[in-house]
Amino acid sequence: MRNQRKIIGFVVGVLTLIGAVDAAMAHGERAQEPFLRMRTIQWYDVQWSAPSVAVNEIMSVTGKFRVSPDWSWPQTTAKPETAFLNISSPGPVFVRKGSWINGVNMANSTSFETGRDYAFQVDLKGRVPGKWHVHSMLNIKNAGPIVGPGNYVEVTGDQADFTNPVETLTGEVVDIETYGLANNIKWHIIFAGLGIVWLVYWLVKPLFFSRYRAVAAGEGDALITNMDKSFSAAMLVIALGTVAYGYFSAESEYPITLPMQSARESVEPLPVSAESVTVKLERATYRVPGRSMKMRLLVTNNAETAIRLGEFTTATVRFINPDVGLMDEAARSWPSNLLADSGLTITGDNVILPGQTRILEVEAQDAAWETERLSSLIYDPDSRFGGLLFFYDEDDSRHISDVGGVLVPQFI
Repeated sequence: MRNQRKIIGFVVGVLTLIGAVDAAMAHGERAQEPFLRMRTIQWYDVQWSAPSVAVNEIMSVTGKFRVSPDWSWPQTTAKPETAFLNISSPGPVFVRKGSWINGVNMANSTSFETGRDYAFQVDLKGRVPGKWHVHSMLNIKNAGPIVGPGNYVEVTGDQADFTNPVETLTGEVVDIETYGLANNIKWHIIFAGLGIVWLVYWLVKPLFFSRYRAVAAGEGDALITNMDKSFSAAMLVIALGTVAYGYFSAESEYPITLPMQSARESVEPLPVSAESVTVKLERATYRVPGRSMKMRLLVTNNAETAIRLGEFTTATVRFINPDVGLMDEAARSWPSNLLADSGLTITGDNVILPGQTRILEVEAQDAAWETERLSSLIYDPDSRFGGLLFFYDEDDSRHISDVGGVLVPQFI
């Protein structure tokens, strides 16, 4: 009786805790190792064309990404020799109508050069009403998905109104949402019926113990009767005949078919601009109690006008220098959990004159180091980080430089 009370109390306690837990809203991107997010693909200028679309309406995810250079790319991670542009969302709540990288259709995979930039666009059609978290994403062979920033997009309307018409190569217009659905259900029922008949036949016979005793007594061969053999042969003939019928009926109804295409596209990276700013990392530390990273940078300004450091971005988290402010439209619509709009501070004068080389003491501080689980990088065997620095000149033109290296932890 006492044990029963303990068990009941334990179950009630567990159910109470479950009821008190809020619904999980993240999709697990924070669980991805920090070195993957910080040293592989650097996403920037990502925008969502609309915060809300109706069922059947199109919205676009656009932006750019830089493939980290060889000196930053993790040695344990496969390079993007085979990669596919994708979108991460909670299921088929959108339908992808098209995707492009540097203007090239991305229905297939491609490869990317390290250290180079690419612009992308993905058009999505609203399908399932709700408020959904939508990420850009690159799937890299042998490395897995590299998830970009995610933002909430609401789909309004009624899912029953959704249609997805396309014109086939033979000129026929079909609705992909329902095309072939009845035929699919029919064949599922046929083969499920065959499976049920097979299971019922054997389940009505004596099972485990009687068969075990017969096998133990050396009479296992007697368990298979002539009726069993005849039934099995009949089921084999029916199954093969059904498959053959399905094949020939499909060939008759759809005489023109094409196999799934598996070719790879070739995409040229964006043009390389003159290296107007060079950056050398002299030292980087992460202070655990303060959730802040400090960098000592040796910066050379090769531009024709003075420049200022305005932003440091890594793993889709943007640390903004408040003295410079949000310098682009994408930053204003950036997810708030990934935007530290006053998280970047520079000790002393931030202005670097043309031809000048200066030391910059930079600090990136924000709770995002913990909430995005980037601080766990200091416990990796290869405690190195990567990111991008955004400098702005007097005309507010942007100059982007890679930065990365060893990150030394400080626990006091």
